[in-house]
Amino acid sequence: MRFQRLINTRDLEFYRVIQNGDFEDVFGYLLIFDKRKPAVLRDFTVFFKSHMKEEVFAKSVKENHVYAMFFHFTDLEEESEIPKFTKVVRFIEDLLEFKPRISYYIDNFLIDQKLEFEFPHEYQKIGQFAELLVEISGRDIPVPKTTKQKYLYLSQ
Repeated sequence: MRFQRLINTRDLEFYRVIQNGDFEDVFGYLLIFDKRKPAVLRDFTVFFKSHMKEEVFAKSVKENHVYAMFFHFTDLEEESEIPKFTKVVRFIEDLLEFKPRISYYIDNFLIDQKLEFEFPHEYQKIGQFAELLVEISGRDIPVPKTTKQKYLYLSQ
């Protein structure tokens, strides 16, 4: 599994997750956003849907919350997909494990559209696709405009 970082800003990282070393064989897309403020119950989808009480949730709130969202094409509960998704989860854990004062929750979304752009000419399509994924997530996450010039540096 390879994680190709497509956007890197102060608060947002966006990856294309590739399997078998083939850029055409996309397993999904990972979008990570630093909220820069504590979580609210709604940030933890499963807890929110289970009608957890706010006062119970408030006891475990940390100083900052990070959204981790994985957009994929297959049912992650299928036996053949579990080992692949486990690699995505481990990647997220590796990114965030040395940050004890943050919380994060991994949401996943089934999608049917792939990012298509002509490298190195259509950088704007990267940001447009990330905006589409944010819209699917229902989160309020700003995505930067992506241009060829912005990819001159490590971060956009």
